[in-house]
Amino acid sequence: MKLIIGLGNPGKDYFATRHNAGFMAVDAFAKEIGATWKADAKRKALVASAVVNGKKIVLAKPQTFMNLSGDAAAALVSFYKVAPENTLLIHDDMDIEPGRMQFKKGGSAAGHNGVASVYERLGTQNVHRLRIGIGRPTEPRMASEDWVLGKLSTENTSKPLDIIAGMRDWIEGGIVKATNRWN
Repeated sequence: MKLIIGLGNPGKDYFATRHNAGFMAVDAFAKEIGATWKADAKRKALVASAVVNGKKIVLAKPQTFMNLSGDAAAALVSFYKVAPENTLLIHDDMDIEPGRMQFKKGGSAAGHNGVASVYERLGTQNVHRLRIGIGRPTEPRMASEDWVLGKLSTENTSKPLDIIAGMRDWIEGGIVKATNRWN
């Protein structure tokens, strides 16, 4: 089994913001594979599941706010009994230019509070990550918080079909196949 967790903030105020790149990625993948979202209050997440190339996949969108994403991630990993290395965390990343994405095995949260929360609650950094580039503020005095909560334009994001293909590569061949093809 593979668990794919897209990070974001719940609610219409955060829809289509840079910080919700993880939500948008798992939404696109769910649509592609015909999976339907259902609320899972015990795990504080929306979940969707399907079988992709013979492998059971659970997609999740934590319904906590970003800084508490680890609460939902820990509950999901525990409930589905998924090893952290079979978990893909998808999130926005200011250190990657818009339109690019990068797979990574573990590593520092680099100031991303959602990733830090997941690491803390899981007690490990041994999760795989798909980092979606959102770049840095274009205005010199703009605070990072204002940037990540700003609307994500379609011309400044990774292509949904690339993200879906990257997720399929990770499902089928793990982090090695995904990094070799997409990094």
